[in-house]
Amino acid sequence: MARRRRVGGVLCLLLAALTACTPQPKGETPREQAHRIPTIVSLNPCADAILAEVTAPGQLLALSHYSADPRAASMDPAKARQFPTTRGTLEEVLTLRPDVVVDSTFVPPATAAAYRRLGLRLETIGIASTVEESRAQIRGLAAMAGNPTQGEALIARIDAALAAAAPTRAGALPALVWEPGGIVPGDNTLIADLLRRTGFANFAAARGLGQADQLPLERVLADPPRVILVAGSDRALSHPALTHLTGTTRAALDPRLLYCAGPTIIPAAQRLAEVRRTLSPLPIFAAGTNGEGAREARRRGSSPLPHAGGVREGSVPPKLIASQ
Repeated sequence: MARRRRVGGVLCLLLAALTACTPQPKGETPREQAHRIPTIVSLNPCADAILAEVTAPGQLLALSHYSADPRAASMDPAKARQFPTTRGTLEEVLTLRPDVVVDSTFVPPATAAAYRRLGLRLETIGIASTVEESRAQIRGLAAMAGNPTQGEALIARIDAALAAAAPTRAGALPALVWEPGGIVPGDNTLIADLLRRTGFANFAAARGLGQADQLPLERVLADPPRVILVAGSDRALSHPALTHLTGTTRAALDPRLLYCAGPTIIPAAQRLAEVRRTLSPLPIFAAGTNGEGAREARRRGSSPLPHAGGVREGSVPPKLIASQ
C-alpha cells in the first residue's frame, strides 16, 4: 500500500511537470482566450517577411531557415537577424510550442495531420501572383496575428512605393526578365504585374512564353527587347554578343526580388522605377503584352523593335552562337 502511494505521488509530480510545460493559459475565460494574441512559428520565407512586420514583440517565435541566408532571403537581413530561425522539423516546432504554424500550401499531408493531432493551428499561404493577392495575404496574416492595424500600415507603405514608381511617360517599354538558363517569367506572376505598374511590358509573354519557359540567347540577339533585366548570372546572361545590342539596355535585377510579395514589393518597385527612369523613350509598336504587335511585325518580316548593332534576324554571327 505504501509503495502504491509512493508511485502515485511520483506520477502526480510528473503530470504536474508536463502540465507546466504545456502552453495553456490558466484561468482565462473563453472570451479572453479568443482575444489572446497567438504565438507564431513561420516556416515559409515569404510569410517570414510579412509576419516580421505585423506581429508584436515576442509573438513571432521563429522564422524559416531561408531568411537566415542573406543570399536567398527576400526580407531585409537586419530584420531577419532579430528573430530565431528553424529548419522546420516537427521536433523543433514542438519545442517552440507555438499556437500557430504558418507554412506553404505544399506542406506534406502527414505533417499537417501531426500538427492537428498535437493541437497546433496550421495556416498556409500560396504564391501571390498580383499586388492585389499580396494585399489579401497581408490582411489575412495580420488578422491571424491579431494586429490588423499593422497589416494596413504595411499595405499603405507598399501602395506609396507603387505610386512613387508609376511611370511619368506614356507607353510601356518591352522588358525581358532573364534568369539563369534563359528562364523567363510568365504573365500571371508578381514580377509581370510589377513590370506593368512601373511602365514596362513583359517581353517574353508577348512572344507566347509562359512561366519558367526558356528564351535562348539566339532569339534575344535576333529580336532584342528595349531592356534586359538580368536576374542572376550565368554565361549566356553576360555573353559578349549582347554588347552588340546598342538599342538594348541591360540592368541588374536582384533575383531575391522576384518571388515573394509583401514588403519585398517595395524594393522591387523602386528598382524597376530606377531602371525605367534611365531609359529614353523609343517608338513602341504595341504596348500590350498580348503578342499581337510581335505577330503583326513577323507577318511584315520585321521586328517590333529596332535591331541594334547590326544584328538582324537570321544573321547572328555563328561564332558567337557557338561560343555559348
